[in-house]
Amino acid sequence: MITLDSILLDASSFVSSEFGFDVEQSKLKPYSPENWQEFCQTNNFDINSSGIYVPASYSAYVRTDSLFLTSNIFHEFYGHGLFVEHSQIGKRLTEIIQNNGDEKSFMFDEISPQEQTFGIAKHNIHNYEGFAVWLEALLCNETGNSKVWQLKRDRLPDDFVSLFEYFQDVEQRFSRFGLISQMGFPKHYDDDKVLGVVRKLYGSNFNNVDFVVIYGSQKPESDIDLCVVSSNPSTQYFNGWLDIAELNREDFQNRINNLDIALTDAMFSGRLIFGDGITFHQYKQTILEKPISQEMIEYNKRKSKLQKEYLSSYRDNDRTKKLCLSYINSFSQNAEQLILGNKPLTLKTLQQLYKC
Repeated sequence: MITLDSILLDASSFVSSEFGFDVEQSKLKPYSPENWQEFCQTNNFDINSSGIYVPASYSAYVRTDSLFLTSNIFHEFYGHGLFVEHSQIGKRLTEIIQNNGDEKSFMFDEISPQEQTFGIAKHNIHNYEGFAVWLEALLCNETGNSKVWQLKRDRLPDDFVSLFEYFQDVEQRFSRFGLISQMGFPKHYDDDKVLGVVRKLYGSNFNNVDFVVIYGSQKPESDIDLCVVSSNPSTQYFNGWLDIAELNREDFQNRINNLDIALTDAMFSGRLIFGDGITFHQYKQTILEKPISQEMIEYNKRKSKLQKEYLSSYRDNDRTKKLCLSYINSFSQNAEQLILGNKPLTLKTLQQLYKC
């Protein structure tokens, strides 16, 4: 016999395994038809609804006589519960509610990309509901309840079906991990998940890639930093959680020749996740054996000066401004160390040398 506990156990098992987190604070509160009517009237909720999530109290309410009880639980308890507890958007929503802020504006006003880089919809209400209906369908399919979902889907309003299909399309285009990350959830991943996103982003251009290096803190709440070497044009890509510095082969070689601290940091503090390991090791060995030259020193000085010139154009972007300031110091300090005959190679080494 299928029980509520077994439904929750199956769903939590999948969520934990697939995403690396689970519902922690949210509470599931099943209500009988009689209690549901009283609950809705008391709180001014829609009496015809069969499920409601209240972010302020982390509570998922479901009506027990619904034909789609299992699907509704997945939507309210897991869809909204996980979103509110773990996503950057959901945490911000809860903070606004708890501080008596403007919840409606946050949910219904069009999102400014400068203020919020997470999410895949133009309005947070659609991020909120879209994720819930997408996860609802996924959990139904993964726990043997696909028929329940199909029956419910057939009765959903057209706008909800369109929202579900939009999220499903994003999953297909950017991978499930890519969707979860873009929604601002903690990122628990292995090399294959990261490469899966990169392959989908690049499409046929991935055939031109020689190396992919992952570096940085690699913490669940942090951006994923990648250095890509290819025959494609050099470019910088950032989508809110994935930061790719792509260097074409000529640019890559030039930076090696000049001991560019941004590149050597990625190579010596990071890990190769795609490409020929022997060739990559040879490049690192070349860096270690390369004698320090005046050209290298002048190159790093110029890079520091160039970043100073860029700084004024980043006044309205805190993230880019912070990066620019970091590069100003890093290239300058790298030049100083090269003058002394040292090769710091990583930002961590520079921080230790300058105790900053």
